[in-house]
Amino acid sequence: MTKPALILTRPAPACAAFAASLPDALLSRVRVVISPLLQILPTAAPVDLGGIGGVIFTSANGVAHGPEGGTLPAYCVGEATAQAAAAKGWQAAFHAPDAARLLSMIKAHRPATPLLHLRGTHQRGDIAERLTQAGLPTRPVVLYDQQALPLTRDAQAALSDGPSIVPLFSPRTAAQFADQAHDTRRATIIALSPAVAEALDRTVVQQILIAPEPTATSLRFTLETAVDWNRLA
Repeated sequence: MTKPALILTRPAPACAAFAASLPDALLSRVRVVISPLLQILPTAAPVDLGGIGGVIFTSANGVAHGPEGGTLPAYCVGEATAQAAAAKGWQAAFHAPDAARLLSMIKAHRPATPLLHLRGTHQRGDIAERLTQAGLPTRPVVLYDQQALPLTRDAQAALSDGPSIVPLFSPRTAAQFADQAHDTRRATIIALSPAVAEALDRTVVQQILIAPEPTATSLRFTLETAVDWNRLA
């Protein structure tokens, strides 16, 4: 009997990292299909840290495409982003699991300003604008673009041929998946957050699971513990 397909849609490096984080026992039950829905391309925008009080990273891509750290604090969304920032020399002051909670923490902390939000072209939450309105001047610097990619033929075939599991990490990629996938009736979706699940609109799927926290660790935990494998038989 063919194993269920685990269709990974994050940018290629993140797909590889997520697959590598999965236990062997789980990997033995699925066949991994890599189909990035985004590719990350640098913008080569300059970053001037002169007079800056700190930086905000809402993804590890911002860290990867940003300058080397130093004495400035970094405020991060996600533990993985904070770890990447620390590895690049930033003083990771604190992190939160999502942008909304990071905003609350920054507002409560009242750090030195101005701040820079080092981000991609596509973003949710208007962090720089909301912090500026709260009296904490913040400027965005767009360091990378997230260009859309189509679902691969292998991914489309896996969706049509049998049961599949599809982790989705952002509303944008969820909407993209819903628009492009030809047959999702036997797909189990694991959404990073309710907003990701909502972006699927009325896509017909077998099951939608939502991670308890909007983190890759929580989504992986949901994959390991909450999937109904009997449905995938």
